[in-house]
Amino acid sequence: MSRTIWTLKRRDFLKTTGSVAAVAAASSAFPMPAVAAKTDRIIISHNQEPVQYNPLLYVNRGTENVPEACMFDALWDMNEKGQFAPNLATSIPTQANGGVSADGKTWKINLKKGVRWHDGQPFTAKDVEFTYQTIMNPKVAVRSRSGFDLIESLNVIDDENIEIQLSKPYTPFLWAWQEMHIVPKHVLESEADINTSNFNSAPVGTGPFKFKSRVAGSHIVFSRNDDYHRGPAKVETIIQKVVPDVQVLYGQVKTGEVDYMITSLPFDRWGEAAKLPDRTFYELPLPWVQFIYFNCGKPQFSDPKVRKALYIATEMQKSLDDIYLGRWKRTFSYLHTSHWAYNSNLGEETPDLALAAKMLDEAGWKVGPDGIRAKGPDKMKFTMSTTAGNTARQSCQALFQQQWRKIGVEMEIKNFPGSVVWGEYTTKSKFDTLLVAWAPIVGMDPDYSARCHSKLIPAKYGVGSNYVQYENLEVDRLLDLGASQTAQADRVKTYHEIQRILLDEVPFAPQGGVFGGLVHNKGLMGVKRNQYVTDTTWNVQDWYWG
Repeated sequence: MSRTIWTLKRRDFLKTTGSVAAVAAASSAFPMPAVAAKTDRIIISHNQEPVQYNPLLYVNRGTENVPEACMFDALWDMNEKGQFAPNLATSIPTQANGGVSADGKTWKINLKKGVRWHDGQPFTAKDVEFTYQTIMNPKVAVRSRSGFDLIESLNVIDDENIEIQLSKPYTPFLWAWQEMHIVPKHVLESEADINTSNFNSAPVGTGPFKFKSRVAGSHIVFSRNDDYHRGPAKVETIIQKVVPDVQVLYGQVKTGEVDYMITSLPFDRWGEAAKLPDRTFYELPLPWVQFIYFNCGKPQFSDPKVRKALYIATEMQKSLDDIYLGRWKRTFSYLHTSHWAYNSNLGEETPDLALAAKMLDEAGWKVGPDGIRAKGPDKMKFTMSTTAGNTARQSCQALFQQQWRKIGVEMEIKNFPGSVVWGEYTTKSKFDTLLVAWAPIVGMDPDYSARCHSKLIPAKYGVGSNYVQYENLEVDRLLDLGASQTAQADRVKTYHEIQRILLDEVPFAPQGGVFGGLVHNKGLMGVKRNQYVTDTTWNVQDWYWG
């Protein structure tokens, strides 16, 4: 089959951070491994530690995308031009090349020959079949089944060919496979519980680098896969270092201890970083939107009117202007304002403390003698959590806390390390509220089923990413409709209505579309800026020292 590239559109974020000086102690407690020479290794660093290396299970995009990019492959990638490009598949299935049927339900995928797993075993269509079966296994807590749940049958024709039959057309199906990297059947098929498998912390993939070692709280070492099917990477070693304090991390970029800071710089350092003579600084719109997440399963947040009142009481624009220095753009949706499906008619009354107080009164939450609102036995008291050390988010929390206190609402700031807050605390919906940034779940497609469909609440059903436990049958219907529509005009109409309902009921309160400021050593070559993916290391195999 011919090598085809299939083009889409899209754009958008990253996150800020910061913390304290326990980092210096952590760095000295876990010395970095010796390497032959600077030209043989690249040290990249994030302020959060990867927890989950199985690409089907991870929660924390950004930091956990690094092990994924280093060790695994998808059937196809999304390049910096917004084009799907073949990886484990030989071409991108389309109706034009016969890979997709006229009705959009039958897909034929041809796989590369000669690809091997890191342990030397051959990669075949059976691995793709097993990956699909694992995604659909109700006992496995996969991060998304969007699109895969529409597969009626996946037939292995031979080692290099697969035919998939969908129950109905699913427009984001290419994105679904691009987002899901393939895992090895021969390693995982005998596991009693993939959720707790040793594979998740020491995996075997087909990617450009192999897992070598990990020191908890310090770093992971990946070594070059010399048999990589797209040709060996240009450096021998990638080291992913953890530096929880973003200010310390920035200092290590300037001193050369870190080659590439893949956490966004604090906004007040962007101007300085742009002037560093031996470093490359760039701004990039990335796909995240930052939200306040309300746990609709908690009594304080079960009523949409209460969630709306709390949203109206915040000063979102002030937070963007004062804390993010105007770098992020206000959005009223889970999409950036630049997305083709964004509803530009959205707006809100914020801030309006008087209106918020009136709405809480109407919802039955009355101010008690202690100044805190209550309804029956329940107090309007709750916690808000995010990654500890993220100074920008902590400033937002303080602003929200101050505003809510004025209307008889008590919020306690309760932050944790990233490995804690984005673990079961989030996935099992144990939180009250979160301050979090998420990207659209199926690549850059506007389908948001995994985040807000009532059948995709992991705390109830063990699947999906609807951590806020939001349930709305009309939103379910519209999500199902939008994912099956093929005409963009029809999809725009559908997703505009979804966004309108979500803004009215506020299961998550949008703050801003995120832009990142990243910095790396000027001698690091091959780095390509890609606003279409959440992974800064998406083409890590092409990086080298020049």
